[in-house]
Amino acid sequence: MSPRLIAILALAAALASAAHAQPPIPSRTPLAMIPVAPAKTVSRVETTRVDFAPGQAMPEHKHTVPVICFVTAGDFLTKIGDAPETRAAQGSVTYEPPQIVVHYFRNASATAPAQLTCASLAGSEDKVLNVMLDAKAK
Repeated sequence: MSPRLIAILALAAALASAAHAQPPIPSRTPLAMIPVAPAKTVSRVETTRVDFAPGQAMPEHKHTVPVICFVTAGDFLTKIGDAPETRAAQGSVTYEPPQIVVHYFRNASATAPAQLTCASLAGSEDKVLNVMLDAKAK
């Protein structure tokens, strides 16, 4: 093989390798900027994965602290406080303010499971983070 052909093949290999090189750091995509009001001191973040069967809903409840949920699988229909029902698609972020009734968080699919990953922003004095409501508590 000629030295010129070897050089051309080496250059081609280097260019092909550079074309598939990864950037030096992973890319970041902002998903949400959620103001916490009233402001609070957060000393811990409690995270929970919540798995929903097809069509299953989380019943009416509220939180004593701000809760941010990431839709990690499926889509949800939500009704939080006085806001109208919304659809939260996979990859989106939801916010459940403290002391606001979450009327429902329902898996929008009747055939596929869905999943949330939720982060509760708690302070040192926060012990009970979730309060399930019954019909009498309204």
